[in-house]
Amino acid sequence: MTNTRRNTIVLSALLVLLAAGSYSLFRSLNKKTIALTSENKDTEKKIAVLETQISNIDSLRWEYETRKAMTAEQSKILLSSDNPTTTYRYLLRMLGWMDRNVIFDFAMSDKGQKETTWNEYVVSGRSNYRDVVEFTKNIEYQRAVITIEELAIGSDGAANSDTVSFSLVLRTHVNDGGLDISEIKPKEKLPSVFFYQLFKSRVFDKPLTDEDIDPNLVRVEQCTLIGIGENQVFLRDSQGVIKILNLKEKVAFGYLDVIDAKQGKVVFKLFKYGVPEEFTLFLTPKK
Repeated sequence: MTNTRRNTIVLSALLVLLAAGSYSLFRSLNKKTIALTSENKDTEKKIAVLETQISNIDSLRWEYETRKAMTAEQSKILLSSDNPTTTYRYLLRMLGWMDRNVIFDFAMSDKGQKETTWNEYVVSGRSNYRDVVEFTKNIEYQRAVITIEELAIGSDGAANSDTVSFSLVLRTHVNDGGLDISEIKPKEKLPSVFFYQLFKSRVFDKPLTDEDIDPNLVRVEQCTLIGIGENQVFLRDSQGVIKILNLKEKVAFGYLDVIDAKQGKVVFKLFKYGVPEEFTLFLTPKK
């Protein structure tokens, strides 16, 4: 065998091996390319989903905050947890909503929480009667579910004093799905209360005098009724000065209670002796 033929055979073998290796390498690269392309498509889908979620995150956050705010403004809300510190701070926040100052002692009772879903507290102190009524009303009617179990109010001494002593037992109710007490917002519209001072004398020791009354108020007993309008009356006092009064407007010792245009009269409620008395004026006949 000549050298030329031998070289030709060797080169041909090397060429076959190179072709086989190239083909094998190409198939391997092709498989990797297909796998990478598939992974890229999956990644693109995930990226698209993430982009959609990111684009909606502001609206989702807004919806979450809105739901949270709506929950905080519900009529009545159970609390998620409670302890003496949070309830005491809540009562102080509530007094801030009321714009009132009630000084009280605060203590936790032995009852509750171990076998129940509520804690019990004892609140006691001394304050203006009206403030005490407002305080108890807000405890019952504000959004947090806090119930008054017992309430005692007593006179604080002088018959004409507006200061009373009070003691109440309240329960703060909780639930796992409740709201944190710090997130509760104030409820503005509460039922109205008639502030009748139970411990104040209704009959005065001595009748009121002109010195006890604002000098700018009309002395209706010294006036003449000269006209009746829509929810208004026209009086002439002893000096000849015309006075105009609206329904329920204050006068010396009381207020204008009734306007009766058909019968040509007005009725005042006066409190000279601590109990209401009616004083009636009739239209003066024209001469």
